[in-house]
Amino acid sequence: MVIKAFILSALALSATILTARAQGAAPASAPSKLPVYGEAGLGFGQTLLFGNTKAQLRKAYGGAFGPGTANNLMMGFFVAPEGWRGLGLGSRIKGTFGSSVTGDFGDSYIFNYYNLALAAKYYPLSRQYNRGFYGRGSFGFGQLTTKRVSETTRTYAHQYAIGTSLMGGLGYTLPLKRVSVSLEAEFESATRNGTISGEADGQEFRSGQLGANLYVTF
Repeated sequence: MVIKAFILSALALSATILTARAQGAAPASAPSKLPVYGEAGLGFGQTLLFGNTKAQLRKAYGGAFGPGTANNLMMGFFVAPEGWRGLGLGSRIKGTFGSSVTGDFGDSYIFNYYNLALAAKYYPLSRQYNRGFYGRGSFGFGQLTTKRVSETTRTYAHQYAIGTSLMGGLGYTLPLKRVSVSLEAEFESATRNGTISGEADGQEFRSGQLGANLYVTF
């Protein structure tokens, strides 16, 4: 369900970007349109667990384990008029697909999560959007899913949690002929409420990620 929702949201976001681009290609006599920048990216990061989340997972799952690394997939768009002098406002969706880690008893633990967020991006030095150093901040809503899979007993425990995420990043954009490329370091902190296979109902789970992402802007 998470991957299906991510794909549908990405398709809808792509359609929005293409529509905005088509409107921007209207005859010169038409009223000027706001410049819209679309972006897509890939990344890699380390999943983080905050507070007593690790202890809650250990109690509910029956055994300790550490969070693993994950791959990121992002799409978004930003509106950035020249008069805003380096500021862009928009939205993006980010999906994170974690690698499997091994717990105390040889079981496999898998993390996947995504969020859809409102975002702001600012280029303070160049004062020109899509050129040079920038900072990005976003606030979103999404879900996290984890599973403990036991090959020996052929059983699994499933966690589902939903809540909000706060993300901040620093990066650099290099303009090219038709597109631009950005490299960004990002920190994410999320607070979600959920259950683990009917146990720990309504518990708060705090997690996040420290990662690096590569974007192409068009």
